[in-house]
Amino acid sequence: MSGTVAVRLASVLGVGYGLWVLASGPLRLGAGAEALTMRVSLSHPIAWLVGLLAIVLGCALWGRYAWAWWLALVAALFQAGRFLYPVFASAGTLRLPGTTTLLVLALLATIVVLLLMPKARAACSR
Repeated sequence: MSGTVAVRLASVLGVGYGLWVLASGPLRLGAGAEALTMRVSLSHPIAWLVGLLAIVLGCALWGRYAWAWWLALVAALFQAGRFLYPVFASAGTLRLPGTTTLLVLALLATIVVLLLMPKARAACSR
C-alpha cells in the first residue's frame, strides 16, 4: 500500500470517527410521525472537542500536512488511552470493555497502524 493511500484511508477513518462522536453525543437526530427533528446539546464539551478535532485532522490528513500526521497520531493514542484507562484502573479483576468500546479501539488502532507505515509519514510532507 502506498503512503498516500494509507494517509487518505486514515483521513476517511478519522472523519468518520469524528462524525460518529458528534452523532452519538452532542447531536441527536430523530424521526417523528410528521417531521425529522435534530437536537443540539451543549452539555458535552469534550465530545464536541473530540468530534470537531477528529474532523479537522481528517481533512488536514487528506491534504497530507505534516503537522496533521503528528497531531493525528498523538490524538489517536490519547483517545485509546482514555478508553483503556478504566479497564486497567480497577485494583481487582480486569473488566472487559463493551462491544462498542472494542470497535472504537479497533478503529483507533487501525488509524495508528496506517499512520505508522513508513511511506505514510513520507507522504505527509507539506
